[in-house]
Amino acid sequence: MKKSLILFGVGVSLLVSCSGNTKKLEEDSARIAELTAEYAEANSFNDSLMLLMGDIYTGLDSINMQEGLLYSMGSGENVNRRAEIRQNLANIKARLASNKALLDKMEAQLKASGNENSVLSKTIAQLKGRIAKQDEKIAQLESDLTAARVQIDTLNSQVARSQEQVQVETKAKEEAEAATVAVENAANTVYYAIGTNKELKKNGLLEKKFLGQTKVLKGDFNESYFTKADKRSLSVIPTGSKKVKVWTNMPSDSYTIEENADKTKTIKITNPQTFWSLSPYLVIQVD
Repeated sequence: MKKSLILFGVGVSLLVSCSGNTKKLEEDSARIAELTAEYAEANSFNDSLMLLMGDIYTGLDSINMQEGLLYSMGSGENVNRRAEIRQNLANIKARLASNKALLDKMEAQLKASGNENSVLSKTIAQLKGRIAKQDEKIAQLESDLTAARVQIDTLNSQVARSQEQVQVETKAKEEAEAATVAVENAANTVYYAIGTNKELKKNGLLEKKFLGQTKVLKGDFNESYFTKADKRSLSVIPTGSKKVKVWTNMPSDSYTIEENADKTKTIKITNPQTFWSLSPYLVIQVD
């Protein structure tokens, strides 16, 4: 009887012991599962943070690239180039805003988890600060881009006004020069006529009354009968005749009448200024 009681007590003890071990094992398994989940979540959190950090630094490189394009852009760059830079900055700005929203979300998750991690919190704060600085830099670049456009527009307006002024001045100069040339040409324009006595009278160049003195260019005469010339270049007047008479009052010391090999006569003007000083018209009679 006593032996049976002892065996019963041992059995009960073993049963209680086995029951306690099972409960402990279940608790440990649950804790391991919880820790595994937390570890996986932490790993995922860290991976996301690292990817986000890489994207933020890539954004900085992109901003620096746009900055280089802007400040290397000359005044002659076209509107399309400026518009391209402005669009690129807008895209980078939008990506930074998205990254900042993700950081806010990750910060909220970290606080909600109850696991205070000073390293992660500091990293998130630093990244948010870097995004803020990049936003400031983009704003400055956008301002500089606008200023550059205003400056370019101002320069273009100044150039246009300068070109217009140059055109006006050039036109005025050309007109003044043309007027001067016209005056000089008019001042140096002379006329000569060669004809027989009958032809000269017919065209009104000579007029002779009965028993009176012959008058030269005293009445209306046919101006189209004259040949127009420039006294600066007119030095020789071939007559094609063996007999020549100069009717107009040209100073005798300003010209000569020379005989050619065929006996025809040529008038050579030796002093143009003196020759034409009394009249711009020369009347020559040939027979």
